[in-house]
Amino acid sequence: MEITVDAEGRQHIQRPLIPLYKVRKFGEKISDTFAFIGENIRPLFKYITYLLLPLCLFQALAFNGLMSNYFSTIGNLAGGNLDNDNMFFSDGMQGMLGNFILTMLFYTVGSLILVSLVYALMYLYEHREGRLSDITFSEIRSLLTRNIKRGVILTLVGLVIALLFFAWVFLMVMASPYMFVVAYIVGLLIIFPLSLAVPIYLFEHVNVLEAYFKAIRLGFKTFGGVLAVVIVLSLIVGILQMITTLPWEIAMIFKTGLGLDSADNAFTSSVGYSFMTYILGVIQCYGAYLVYAILFVGIAYQYGHASEKIDRFTVENDIEHFETL
Repeated sequence: MEITVDAEGRQHIQRPLIPLYKVRKFGEKISDTFAFIGENIRPLFKYITYLLLPLCLFQALAFNGLMSNYFSTIGNLAGGNLDNDNMFFSDGMQGMLGNFILTMLFYTVGSLILVSLVYALMYLYEHREGRLSDITFSEIRSLLTRNIKRGVILTLVGLVIALLFFAWVFLMVMASPYMFVVAYIVGLLIIFPLSLAVPIYLFEHVNVLEAYFKAIRLGFKTFGGVLAVVIVLSLIVGILQMITTLPWEIAMIFKTGLGLDSADNAFTSSVGYSFMTYILGVIQCYGAYLVYAILFVGIAYQYGHASEKIDRFTVENDIEHFETL
């Protein structure tokens, strides 16, 4: 560690830089992920709040509406007020479909902003003097905008690839129902390496197809590492997310899941209870974005490990930019 002195004469402990491109053991990937989060918790928290909390205000409305429509439809089916023949034309089902589309739209936009922000901060952490200390939004804006644009392209191409894959699965299943097992295994084998496409496309100057092909190549050559990092960090993220999700789930189940959402129940139908449920929904959405930043950081370090181990990225980069060294 280094001790630095700022312009006002205050001393600060400077931790060693956590490089992106480095061959790491599994434990180092996890520890470096949380070391980066710990060192940069303030800018991460600040800009995730600044960019995603306003989105959560609308996402919570759509998600709460989705769950209310779901429980209402299930209750009407169980009570005999709705039959299977006209279920898809009921107000509850139409409302559920509309809120589902809105929820997925908000989630897609939010995830795109989150990963673009996290990787912009990770890039600036290595290339900015002072790392992320006192970083302003004006310093992030151009790189964030660039990442969002590239993220949109990556998402659209990913959707096309997914559609082609499902079409292939459909043709295989039509040929033989047993081929579904083969398609399922192929899908599982591909989805984990493809997680590397996001950091590849946002950190490197490659086109979108090169990013996907490189993700497959690096991902399969370090498949065990990718699988371990994604599964372990997903479990950690899931546990942390329960903390912010559980109060909302209890409130929603108590209101709609137990059949208490009616005009006869003054407590659950009150404005105050509805507002509380909405606030808990906002916290649930916002908390999900906060903890999913951990997963994105971990995947980035797995990408850095794979690039350095397989392609010796830093050596190649130094050779390409030899004249500037």
